This record gives sequence, C-alpha cells and structure tokens, in this order.
Amino acid sequence: MRYGRHVIALVVLLAAVTACSSAPVPTAAPARFSTIADLVAAVAQRQRTDQTARLSLRGDITGNATLQFTGEGVLRVLTNAVSVQFTQVVTQKGVAPQETSYIVLPDAAYLRLPPPKGQIAARQPWVRVDPTSTDPAAKGLAALATTLTESADPTRTLSRYADATQISGATADTIDGDPAVRYAIVVDLTKAAAQETDPALKAQLEQQVRGGLATVTSTLWVDAQDRPVRSAVRQNLPGIGTLSITGSYRDWGQPVEIDAPPAAQVR
Repeated sequence: MRYGRHVIALVVLLAAVTACSSAPVPTAAPARFSTIADLVAAVAQRQRTDQTARLSLRGDITGNATLQFTGEGVLRVLTNAVSVQFTQVVTQKGVAPQETSYIVLPDAAYLRLPPPKGQIAARQPWVRVDPTSTDPAAKGLAALATTLTESADPTRTLSRYADATQISGATADTIDGDPAVRYAIVVDLTKAAAQETDPALKAQLEQQVRGGLATVTSTLWVDAQDRPVRSAVRQNLPGIGTLSITGSYRDWGQPVEIDAPPAAQVR
C-alpha cells in the first residue's frame, strides 16, 4: 500500500488526466496555447461551466516493485471549493488487492483503509482526517487527502506549480477523429519544491528530488471546448521502477453525489 500512496502523491504533479466529455464534441479547430497560464485560464473557464465530472485512473509500476492500480471517482469544483469521492485498488503479485476509498469535502476528509491482514472489515471503516493533528500518521493522511484534491482538479494541478511548469510543445492532433492540441508539459521539481507552501507537500517534493527525480513530464490533449481529453505519462521513479498512468474525465456537467459517510461508520 505504500506504493499506492506514492501513486496518488505523484499524480498531483503529472496532470495525468484524460477527459472524455459526454457532450457533443465540436469540429472547430481548438485554440493553441503557448503558456501554462493561458492554458489554465481556458480550462478553468470551461470548468466553471461544467463543475462536475466522473474520473478514472489506470496505471502500473514495473521494476523493483511491480503493481497495477485502478481508480474511479467523481469530482465537484465550485469557487474555492473542491469535493472528491474516489476509490483506488492496488494489485501486486502474491498479495490480495488492496482497496482504499477517499471522500474529501470542503470542510472534512475521510479515508477508508483496508483492514490489517487476517482481520475482517471494521464496523467503523472510515477515519475522519484531522488536518490540525500533530500525530505523524494523521498528518500523513491529511497530506494524502490534500494531494488527492489537488490531483483531481486539473486547473489546480497545472496552476499550483505554474512558475515551475513549461509547455515544451503544442501540436495539432486528433483524438477519436476529433481535433485536439497535444501539449508536452514539463515540471521542474526543484522549482516546484521551492515554491510549495504546504509543509507536507513540500517534503514530498524534496524527497523526490533527493531521490533523483529532477523533472516530471506528461502529454496532455485539449479539445476545441478547452476540456482535457487525454493524457499519457511514463516516468522513472528512482528506487521504485517505471510509472505509467492514463486517465479519463467523463459526464461533464452531470449530477454527482459526494456525501460524508454515515456517522455510525466513522471513528
């Protein structure tokens, strides 16, 4: 499961999302942006209209630790408030699949972790995360919840490290026959760590830099409605292996339900 947490922690830097809208896709040529600031502004404007989406992630790590992971969830983005409900399953050879669920609301965060080996699920499987706790385990869970929220919102993902991020290429392309622009995006982790103000996220970035991870690269496709429609990431993780991630957003603007777990199930 520790590798599963590394996966979520790194997604915030990868912009590793694929957006497949259920709305009709226009045939007009999409705009082509040369800076992260312009790209973020366009995506954010579209997002303010859509507000909700369903999201999926698929990926694997091969190397010293080989595993596969999948994730499904829903997202709601309002002004200065992001809510996410997400379930991740990590599978490794010789180990039973491990499922972890997250509910992050503007005023609370909850995690449902797999029971210890040999134990059945607890009657209160959910843990409410206290972001003010000084307990190291609680602080780690709070950082994980924050990272999940950041990774689920593509606007925050790109804008949080805008000064450390560059578009190294923007090329006309097609996705499923529809016009799109393929962006090559590079994040300088040293610069990102220097500008990060959240202590937990800063520590994560600095640890990755010390481990030899200098940059994170991704490819992002954006359509004529300024919605991300596809991305691909393949990244070497020092001491772990090679990480590959694909993902999707779909059903933009459709109703979603993101609620706190029943009080009787929270400890």
